[in-house]
Amino acid sequence: MASTTASRPIRVGVIGFGMSAQVFHAPLISATPNLELAAFVRRGGPVQALSTKYPAATVYTSHEQLLQDPSIDLVVITTPNLLHFPLAKQALESGKHVVVEKPFTVSFEQGMQLAKLAQQQSRVLSVFHNRRWDADFLTVQKLVASQASTVGRIVSLESRFDRFRNFSKEGWRETGKVEEGSGILYDLCSHLLDQALVLFGEPEYLTAHVSNQRQLATSQVDDQFLVHLDYRSGLRVTLGANMLARIPSARFRLTGMQGSYVKNGLDVQENQLKEGLTPTNKGVYGIENESSWGELDSEIVVNGIPMHFKGKIDSGEGKYGDYYANVRDAILGTGKLQVTAEQAAWVIHGIQLAIESSLSGKRVPWNQ
Repeated sequence: MASTTASRPIRVGVIGFGMSAQVFHAPLISATPNLELAAFVRRGGPVQALSTKYPAATVYTSHEQLLQDPSIDLVVITTPNLLHFPLAKQALESGKHVVVEKPFTVSFEQGMQLAKLAQQQSRVLSVFHNRRWDADFLTVQKLVASQASTVGRIVSLESRFDRFRNFSKEGWRETGKVEEGSGILYDLCSHLLDQALVLFGEPEYLTAHVSNQRQLATSQVDDQFLVHLDYRSGLRVTLGANMLARIPSARFRLTGMQGSYVKNGLDVQENQLKEGLTPTNKGVYGIENESSWGELDSEIVVNGIPMHFKGKIDSGEGKYGDYYANVRDAILGTGKLQVTAEQAAWVIHGIQLAIESSLSGKRVPWNQ
C-alpha cells in the first residue's frame, strides 16, 4: 500500500484515456500542486500522443498493473460507466484512494457499497462532480444563500443542458444500453441532480419524462429528459436536457418572490481546457466575457424603501481546479472532502427514480 505524506507529491494513475481523461482529468491533475500524474492505463491504440504530452508518465496496458504499482496513491477511473463499480472496488481493495468519473455507478446500491468499502479501508473516495465549480452555478449558489436580499423566497429553479446533434456519435454513451449507464440521463442529469441537491437538499417527490426523441437506428438510448423535484416548501426544481435544441433554453432560471435571475450559455472551462488552458492561466481561465453574464431583475425593501435592480451579474471565476485541490487535501488530512461517495450515490438514486417515474408515468417519493 502506498503511503501518502505532505513531503512528496501524491502520485496519480488514470485508468482510461478517452475524452474525460484528456480534456478534464489529466490537465487538472497536472495543474494541481502536490499531485503528480504518474501513470495511465491504455488498453489499446497508439500511445505516442499520450507519451508526447505526458513523457514522465508510465503507460500500463492493464488496470491490474497499475493497481500493483506500490508508488501509486490515487487512482482515477475514466472508463465506460459499467466498469466504474468493479474497478473502484478493486482499487479500494488495493489500498488506493479513488476518484471516479461521473456518473458514480449504475445503481444506488453499488454506490453505497463502495462508500462503505472506502470507509473500511480508510481511503478517500470521490466522484468528479466538477460542475459544482461552474462559474454560473457558483453565482446561483450565492443568490440562493442571499435570497432575502436578492430574489426573495425562491419558488422555482430551472436548470438545463441543451445542445443540437441530430445524429449519434460512435461510442458506448450513445450506442450502448441504458442498464449499462448509457444515455443522456446518466450522462448529464448526474450533474444537474448533484447541483440541485447541493442547493436545496433532498426533495419530497420526483416526476420524470425520459425519451428517445431522435429515433436513430444507431442509438436506442434516451436523448431527452425532464425531471421535476418537488419540495415540502412548495419549491419546484426542473432539470432538463435534449439533443435537438438548435436554440437552447436558458442554462439557469431562478425565480423568487421579489425577482428573477436568468443565465444563458454554458460555463467556459470545458472549452478552455480543450484549447489547452488550465487553472494555471490566472486571470483568463474560468472567466467568461461580460456579454455572457446572467441578468438579475429584483425589487427588495431596504429600511422601508423599495430598491430596484436590473442588470448583469458578474459570473465570477469558474474553479474546476478546486476539485482536485480538495481531493489532495482530503488525502493529506488537511481538508474535508467536498464531493463524497454518499452524495454521489444519492445522485444515482435520483436517476433510478427518474427511470421509474418515466416508465410508470407517476410521481414517486424520494424516500421509498
